[in-house]
Amino acid sequence: MRINLPSDLLQALRLQRQRKGLSQSQLGHMLKTPQSHLARIETAATDVRLSTLTQVARALDLEPMLVPKHLVPAVRYMIESPDQRSMPAPKLVGNEPEDIEEERENKGEY
Repeated sequence: MRINLPSDLLQALRLQRQRKGLSQSQLGHMLKTPQSHLARIETAATDVRLSTLTQVARALDLEPMLVPKHLVPAVRYMIESPDQRSMPAPKLVGNEPEDIEEERENKGEY
């Protein structure tokens, strides 16, 4: 399956490659892929196979995954947090019956 990648995804791949201190040539060598192909991927000059995207992402210590739309804000928050280790994890759900029951128990409302 070949897909057109959104520009924010391409930017994320490029930034992660740069954060890891890798050139396109070095990443290409790791993946046994020509540097020119990686350049075309990063500039959206080519459609990319899903398997290639997965291979590139994993080489950059990323894991591609599908996130339900309603959880995207929480995932973005966690990714974009300046200091993820010192911040409390955001609550991803809160209106489910079991969450309300747990909150009541913690407050001693039972």
